[in-house]
Amino acid sequence: MTSGARTDVLAFYRELPFNHRRDARTQAGLISGADPARGYPPLVTALRPGLRLLDVGCGTGWLPIAAALHHRCLANGVDFNPVAVDRAREVADLLGVPVSFEVADLFTYRPGPRFDLVTSLGVLHHTDDCVGGLVHIGQSMVAGGGRMIIGLYHEHAREPFLAHFDRMRRRGASEDALYAEFRRLRHGGAAPADDDDTFLRSWFRDQVLHPHETRHTLAEMLPVLADIGFTLESTSVNGFGPLPDDPGELRYRERALAHDARRALAAGRYDPGFFLFQAVRTKGAVR
Repeated sequence: MTSGARTDVLAFYRELPFNHRRDARTQAGLISGADPARGYPPLVTALRPGLRLLDVGCGTGWLPIAAALHHRCLANGVDFNPVAVDRAREVADLLGVPVSFEVADLFTYRPGPRFDLVTSLGVLHHTDDCVGGLVHIGQSMVAGGGRMIIGLYHEHAREPFLAHFDRMRRRGASEDALYAEFRRLRHGGAAPADDDDTFLRSWFRDQVLHPHETRHTLAEMLPVLADIGFTLESTSVNGFGPLPDDPGELRYRERALAHDARRALAAGRYDPGFFLFQAVRTKGAVR
């Protein structure tokens, strides 16, 4: 990242990391009580005992901790925010799981041994070079035959959410009003099941107030993946179903995501405009 972008984003997350709970013990209890990785279909089949996992932009560590605790993976996390990494280490210690966490910039991080699976969920679009970050992960962190699971804001699906809050700002809505609307959408109009205000505000800040984000499409990523020797295996764009023979079907489905997001918003449902894809290294030397 450029020094200016790095400073702004790091300062933002040092103030309140994403997915941050009111205290480490609460966070540990939630991860122990239910496996949060189950919310991500590719992880359900990918995580297994002995898998060497690296989570890039791990934040407070929910994914590597859950992978170690519930799936007995050899889990690691890296993030450039020391506040988030401190919390991740505290939660891992409370749960007694041997997860390794490191403070580092993903663009310069080069692990020794490569990993069977590298994840980066909601991170690269908060840098100033999303594609460069993807290339670096693929070339420097994934082992031969290994996989990566990447989550990004989608160009079409994200727009209705952002436009909704932009309209509120133009009408003079305060930050408190924006937060109240985010809470309403997050809980589908129902009373919040989770009353952890620290956690909800960390999501609100990340989704609505973030100082820098970019938006992308799967069509944009496919030639990048091919160039670094990866093949797409599945994506949330089509609900992780079988990949169509005609790539045009996925492009059509991508354009339809904006319609889906507008319908969700009209119904008072939360849709941040996020998509996932899983790719496997099928050729090329690991650099």
